[in-house]
Amino acid sequence: MGPAFDKPLDVGTGVVCASFGADGSWLSIGRLHPRWGFVELNGLPPFAESDRGDPAATRRYRGLMTSPRHAWLRVEPGVRSVGASGQPGAPWVTQRLEVGQGTGHVVRVTGRLDRPALAEITEVNPPAPTGARTEFHVEGGRLTIGSTALSATATVDVSEGRWKHTEGGAELVLEGGGSRTIHIAVALESALGAPSTPAPPWALPEDVPGGLEGIVERALTYVRSCTALVCAPGERAILTDHRILPLSWTRDAYFQALLLLASGTPADVAAVGDHLRWLWRRCERPEGRWMRSHHGNGRPKDLAFQADQQLYPFVELADYWNATGQLPDGLEWDRMVPEAWRVVLAALDPDTGLIATEENAADDRIEAPFTAGSQVLLWYAATRLAQAGLPAALGLEQDGLLSTAARVRSAFERHIVNGGRWSYAVDGRGRTVDYHDANEFPTALAPIWGFCSRDDPRWLATMRYAFSSANPAMVAGPDGGLGSRHTPGVWPLGLIQAWLVSRIRGDAAAATSALRRLEDAAFRDGMLPEALVDDGTATIPVRHWFAWPGAALGALWLLDRDGRLEMLGTR
Repeated sequence: MGPAFDKPLDVGTGVVCASFGADGSWLSIGRLHPRWGFVELNGLPPFAESDRGDPAATRRYRGLMTSPRHAWLRVEPGVRSVGASGQPGAPWVTQRLEVGQGTGHVVRVTGRLDRPALAEITEVNPPAPTGARTEFHVEGGRLTIGSTALSATATVDVSEGRWKHTEGGAELVLEGGGSRTIHIAVALESALGAPSTPAPPWALPEDVPGGLEGIVERALTYVRSCTALVCAPGERAILTDHRILPLSWTRDAYFQALLLLASGTPADVAAVGDHLRWLWRRCERPEGRWMRSHHGNGRPKDLAFQADQQLYPFVELADYWNATGQLPDGLEWDRMVPEAWRVVLAALDPDTGLIATEENAADDRIEAPFTAGSQVLLWYAATRLAQAGLPAALGLEQDGLLSTAARVRSAFERHIVNGGRWSYAVDGRGRTVDYHDANEFPTALAPIWGFCSRDDPRWLATMRYAFSSANPAMVAGPDGGLGSRHTPGVWPLGLIQAWLVSRIRGDAAAATSALRRLEDAAFRDGMLPEALVDDGTATIPVRHWFAWPGAALGALWLLDRDGRLEMLGTR
């Protein structure tokens, strides 16, 4: 599985999350923060503010995150890292190292404790610098790394030796010879709770199985440990990743929540309930709207309006209702949901009856405001909310929801259907946009959701266009596939769409081929990148941390394997 692609090892507890280099060095450890959203200890240089909005500079900086050269803790000379683990719910991660014969091993610590750079390809509202200054304090076998400006503290405990200050950090010499095992435990406090002092019992990480099972298992493990993070009692944020952009998009979070519900374990289902409480109670919504992205503390980060971001929270709530027969406790759903739904209805264009968006699902500005996917998702949300028993629990009227769905479908027929297929986007005044993006899942899912039939000729024609050379997002050639203008290349999200469309059409060979290509696209640990880009000499994976593609594949594959994919439908 993905033998050509490697990436750091990630370990988390649902409270803290850490990444390690191939040599066992600590690249990062981070967690949510009540003021700054997320704080991280790493060895990276600061991101140059002058590079904001420069995609090439942003990608170069993300590449530094994978290099042991930018670790904040390393043991010199190199030793064998047996693995790292964390106890679920604990604010620490522990690493076990095997030290060979000889003396002179040194644990060296440098680095910065600060909020991550949060550098995006399409910048909207860059965060202001925190002014944090990292300080090191030694006391016997304990090293404390703090930042007064952040109200955050990391503690490093090694099973033997004493720390001493160095320029820009600290070091600890491992005395004596002979082979032995040492433990390094790192705890991070961020005003969400103090770290516990006892070290957790050691446990080796499980080997990742191969094939699709490995991708699905890794996606589940990553969400449970590194992205579905505790924010407060009974609340969890779900981040898009724990390193590059530890922010929450409701779209990415929806598919991660769907994966947890598809797994069906009580702990996973409970985590979705925690996320719904965070989403509906914690998230600050200017003018009642979820923004493009939110910090882990619920504050808005990117103040851009995306139509689908308003709709996935309703669908996630309906999914939870289907899975449990109830709603998460602690919220006045019959007050909050009608208020949020009125905001959605107010966003409908009075002339066309369509919902507009400022950006598409790739966070890019678009040429026309009414995308097909937004209308399909609006219809789906209204129809799902109208399912038996749910409107009364939410304080909504079933007839009103079904009427909204009918009006959206009628507007879709008038404006989106064009020349025997669906336009990607329209402006309502005659302009149409021909395009399809790997991020645009509602269009591909339309038959499964019940918006159209599996043999709808216009949907089939839309998908034929999407996977043709006429689509600007399609990469040609035998190793090509559906991508995005956001990052030109073959996207695993596009391969997932290829699998879905082939499965819907009953083309078993094409579906199997798409799944095999996803296996080949995975990193060695089973995670899927954002994209595979051909630089002329080699295929390079872009964005080593991205929860959405693995979660989407895992959720849909588990539901399909268990014969439950149709439960997403409305018919």
